[in-house]
Amino acid sequence: MKTYKITFAALCLAVLILTGCTKATNNTIADPNAKQHNEDVSNTKSESDNVNTDINTVLNGVSGFGKTDETLGTINICGATIDSSLQNANPKTITIHFDGTTACGNPARIRGGDVKVELIHGNKWSDAGAVLKVTHTNYKVTFVNLNNHFVTFNGVKYLTNIDGFDWFGYALSGNLTTHIKERTDGITVTFENGQTSVWNFARLSTWAVTGYSTITATVNGDTTMAGKTIDSWGVTRFGTNFTTEMITPWKSGTTCGWWRPTQGKYTSTTDNFSVTATCSVDQQGNVVSSGCGAYGYKIEWNYNNGTATGNAVIGYF
Repeated sequence: MKTYKITFAALCLAVLILTGCTKATNNTIADPNAKQHNEDVSNTKSESDNVNTDINTVLNGVSGFGKTDETLGTINICGATIDSSLQNANPKTITIHFDGTTACGNPARIRGGDVKVELIHGNKWSDAGAVLKVTHTNYKVTFVNLNNHFVTFNGVKYLTNIDGFDWFGYALSGNLTTHIKERTDGITVTFENGQTSVWNFARLSTWAVTGYSTITATVNGDTTMAGKTIDSWGVTRFGTNFTTEMITPWKSGTTCGWWRPTQGKYTSTTDNFSVTATCSVDQQGNVVSSGCGAYGYKIEWNYNNGTATGNAVIGYF
């Protein structure tokens, strides 16, 4: 079995969707249930995106998935090893093993479990139209500075490389742009208290690298329901249904940090409330349109057709 020792490279986009109830209006402190669901959705979204970027990083260095230029260098992901023994099988397969002990990144995260990646369409992942099947098996992410709260993924998602890309051209220029479509069908997410939720994603990401190291991702919903652009839907940890409409695609990257989105706005509707979230605001809730000085998100919620409303600014963690 051939293995690669690896350092963390993450593409993570912070997201929040809220639940719970509040009777106050124009609050500066969010309802506890709203804060909890915000944490759940932000972490679930960002960690799914993180794995997508790890996959791109790893497949860049595996010959069975299309690597042809040795100058691209060693692939590193913090706290993990790669089993590439089936890279030339049918289907071509690699598995990322996370050790469950190594703290990586800022804010610190500890990852455990396995992520298996299979090329189920196309000869190489870099081909236009290539499709990956990604299977999460007890993929657990622990957030050290959130009292060791965690999310554990079990289930399958599919990634499609719409445009294709040229790793050799990237090696020469340091620049790369591609569009990746993501679909899931009922991934189960388990939380630190044993509660579970169910997630479906329909997303289109523009993934860009400049100067070899500066990475940005802009993510939009990629399906339509009732005339609205939908990013995700499913069941919350509290047992309520939700659907999230993207109003403005969210964007983050290495310049300001993956957990500090610089753009984004959406509305999430559950069985008993809706909430609109705006990314990249200051502590007064005003949009920060440039630079890395944003404090966090502004959320505005509406329960039971206006019987309980409120708003709050929540800082990036």
